[in-house]
Amino acid sequence: MLAQQQSVLVTEHNVAQANTPGYRRQEAKLASNPAYAPPGMNRPGGAGQLGMGVSVERIYRFNLEFFDQRFRKELAGAKQWGSYEAALQQMEASLAETSDDGVNARLDAFWEGWQALNAEPTNTAARADLRQRSVMLTDSLNRRAEALIQLRSDQNAAVVQSVSEINDLAERVAKLNGEISQSLAAGAQPNDLLDERDRLIDNLAEMAGAISSRQENGEEIVSIGGHALVVGKESFALQTSPDPANSNLAAITWSDGSGLNGNNGSLYGLLNARDTAIPNQQSGLDTLAATLMNQVNTLHQGGYGLNGATGLDFFTGSDALSVRVNPVTEDLANIAAAANPNAAGDGSVAGQMAGLQHLKLLNGGASTMNQFAADQASSLGLDVAQASKQVANHELLTSSLAEQRESLTGVSLDEEAANLIKFQRTYQAAARLINVLDEMMETVINGMGVVGR
Repeated sequence: MLAQQQSVLVTEHNVAQANTPGYRRQEAKLASNPAYAPPGMNRPGGAGQLGMGVSVERIYRFNLEFFDQRFRKELAGAKQWGSYEAALQQMEASLAETSDDGVNARLDAFWEGWQALNAEPTNTAARADLRQRSVMLTDSLNRRAEALIQLRSDQNAAVVQSVSEINDLAERVAKLNGEISQSLAAGAQPNDLLDERDRLIDNLAEMAGAISSRQENGEEIVSIGGHALVVGKESFALQTSPDPANSNLAAITWSDGSGLNGNNGSLYGLLNARDTAIPNQQSGLDTLAATLMNQVNTLHQGGYGLNGATGLDFFTGSDALSVRVNPVTEDLANIAAAANPNAAGDGSVAGQMAGLQHLKLLNGGASTMNQFAADQASSLGLDVAQASKQVANHELLTSSLAEQRESLTGVSLDEEAANLIKFQRTYQAAARLINVLDEMMETVINGMGVVGR
């Protein structure tokens, strides 16, 4: 009766935990008790040994470490590409190259403004229109540069937060290691503690590609990129500090001063976006802005305005964030369109400005400024597509492994209901047997009289 009762309690626990993340179903393993009075040299043999019933040998926890390792590896890959894809998608939305405010569209409008001024160099409206188009172009470059800087800052904040969460998880795993090893040494089976530790290690794998190895005493050694994160009851913290060589963004090191290695998990996706993808776009935008400024300023300095002004820069600044239309052009007469002084009808410099559109000045003489901007947008689009494909591939494998793991370790309410009925019927039969034995003893004690009476 007691064995069946404990089996019912284990089933009840399974049902209660059916929706608990990371829970592994349990089963009461029954075993026969040692038989009574085995035959011996000084004891006559009988028909056989007398069975002494059943008891719960242990509470078995369904688990398969091989599946855990494979699942965690694919989960780490999915999360790495997932965080990288999310950053690229935010960057793609911020740059918005397919909109009317795209850099290419603003460049086209800028060239058209110079072409119009070439046709009518003395037209004040054409000069005002050109300046407005130029301001819209610089504003477009400024906004994109600011968006990339902000996005990189957001990624950095996410990196710092991830490191803090990893340290917290490591401390909890180390604490559970102590509790589990102590419980196992006392002969207990800490199944729920094992579930909680496995769930935390899953989280560490998801965030940083952590791998684990179980020791004989039940403790887990957890490592990231070949460096120990948890050993026994001790955890080794990661730390962040400003890196002057990387715009004072957070550099991640271990408490012993060594750098963080590895290439899996959401943390590495954040780092890849922060330190590679976003800087590549920033560099491309700055290169485009610098080329535009240098070429336009060179021509403008050699030209003459309606008032004879010469040697003036059309743009100020040094990169995409700082580029501005020179305030001196607010006096529209200072915009240089002529190649010679006192030549009001001369628009040859304006024509040269418009011709910059067709010069292959970038990518080693292979691309015009418009083509370069388009290539930057296309490259980002390809990166997003590749990341999305990698996410889909890893998620497919992760889902498949998760289903296989769940089929072994998960709780099936139908199966538990069937087990509950089985244990209930067995308990009732055992209770009925005790009633029968009780009736037999009552007959022997109370129902049998004394011989001769």
